[in-house]
Amino acid sequence: MNVMGEKGIGSILKIILQVCFWGGIAFLILLPIILLIIGEHIGAFVYVLYPNGIAMLVIVKQFIGLFDSLKENKPFSNNTVKRLKNASIASLVMAILFFIQTIYEFFLAKANIVFCLGLGFLIVLFFGVAIALYILSELFRQANKYKSENDLTI
Repeated sequence: MNVMGEKGIGSILKIILQVCFWGGIAFLILLPIILLIIGEHIGAFVYVLYPNGIAMLVIVKQFIGLFDSLKENKPFSNNTVKRLKNASIASLVMAILFFIQTIYEFFLAKANIVFCLGLGFLIVLFFGVAIALYILSELFRQANKYKSENDLTI
């Protein structure tokens, strides 16, 4: 199965990510309206959900751009490096926001330990993703540097 090009799996994944992106925007817009209709109180959870939702939309948008570069057969470019670094920063922001929410839930809201452990898992997950994406961006930066040097020698 071909990953790059017009008929590659990257095109299918890009469409899935675009659906997730627009669905995420719709969710963030409609959430307060839905909560008001059903009569639920908009609590502190929503205040963390919105920044995390925005950070997740940034990550999805960066990956849509990465699939665009795969579609154009230009994976080793400065654009790819920037997109990976932006996704890494957004993932780190998500980890920090989940950390803040964990502290709030554990000490102030007195949430149960299982919920706090779940948030702890999300902290570790997004921190690990941030590190992995940063390392990948540095790898692509080096590959782009070697590619440009190779292009200049030929």
